[in-house]
Amino acid sequence: MKEKILDAAAQLIARYGLKKFTLDEVAAQLKISKKTIYKNFKSKNEIIHTYFTSYIESDKNSVMEALAGNQTIPEKIHSIVYSSHCYKLPIPLLKETRQFYSDEWENIQELRKFKVKALQKLLKDGVQDGIFKSDIHFGVLSKMLEKISGMFTDYNFLLENRLKSHEAIDEALKIIFKGIVKNDSFTKK
Repeated sequence: MKEKILDAAAQLIARYGLKKFTLDEVAAQLKISKKTIYKNFKSKNEIIHTYFTSYIESDKNSVMEALAGNQTIPEKIHSIVYSSHCYKLPIPLLKETRQFYSDEWENIQELRKFKVKALQKLLKDGVQDGIFKSDIHFGVLSKMLEKISGMFTDYNFLLENRLKSHEAIDEALKIIFKGIVKNDSFTKK
């Protein structure tokens, strides 16, 4: 029953946001009493915390699966960037989380750092394996990855540029892997 309650709450959270979904709506959707909800969760805030915990755990598991998989390093990087989650986390929800749920926001930031470290390791492995150029400055690239990973949760950036999160991810990966120079005529001045 706990999973059913959480799944119903996740659907309502995606639709209405963290503040606006109600336990009455959860109960009505599942055709149960609020008392049944309170037997499984102490409060709405506990449901929200469990929602984020499940989201973060599923994302971390997806990253770990990508790292352990038999894909190429570029494919692993793509898999990590697109790692799957048990629940959808709409961009407007991130803004609300940052504003009203600082502990959950901090957990999301820790997840982002975890993913950046995984990507950094893959890039270093790619250099060692001869897949990527060896003259990459990892300090600069690491900072870029850190900033890029924040870009996908930057609601204002996505709105201003009329991008969906996955579109921003695709563009960032394209720039990292293919660069911006049209030909080999680029020279350092």
